[in-house]
Amino acid sequence: MAFLVQQLCTSQDNAVLKQTVKHLGFIGANNPDVIAGLIHVVRTTIDEPTRWAVIQSLSEIGTDNNDVIQTLIEQLNTARIPTRRIAAQNLAKIAVGNQYAITSLISLAQITEEEHTRQYIAYSLGFIAKGNREAVNALIDLIYKSSDEYTHNLCVDAFKNLPEWNKDIINALIYVDQTAEFHTRLKMLMMLKKRGVNINGYTSASSFRPLLGQMKEEINQPE
Repeated sequence: MAFLVQQLCTSQDNAVLKQTVKHLGFIGANNPDVIAGLIHVVRTTIDEPTRWAVIQSLSEIGTDNNDVIQTLIEQLNTARIPTRRIAAQNLAKIAVGNQYAITSLISLAQITEEEHTRQYIAYSLGFIAKGNREAVNALIDLIYKSSDEYTHNLCVDAFKNLPEWNKDIINALIYVDQTAEFHTRLKMLMMLKKRGVNINGYTSASSFRPLLGQMKEEINQPE
């Protein structure tokens, strides 16, 4: 194990590094020296495939480890787009319900103006923060900040499995509907159907704002 960790810090051969990284992903669970060595490679290598291999290994051995989570969040914000995608996918695997990850992603959502970063934040929060009130509010805020269809789609996906929608979520969906393309509107109509909302008379291309408005009125009614 010590020899493999040393290889991470000394080898200049990317093929050797990738093999070392893969081995450590099998045998280095929760070993702080292994995790520190892998994080060092993520932050210093200029070879993208090596970085992807390291992120994958970190996700195998670093579940709920805050140093690993922070490293993947850094990649969401700074790396090239393929690496961001891999970081988001692996963060969703290792940080479900992790408050540190949720808080860090929310903080990043509040300050970033870069659209791909917003997309991967929405994707990650949709997996790791189901039902978390602060995360839901961050996703709603992303909807209003962004004019990007894919970002809106990811936020809508995050709302899909929530047990209840409040009026703030409904207002955000109405906002999305104002500019949504066909497949987004179809997705939202299917979400309404799944919740038992009457969609008779509405086609997949028609606005569903009246239906959501009706839901909001029902939420506001006193019990």
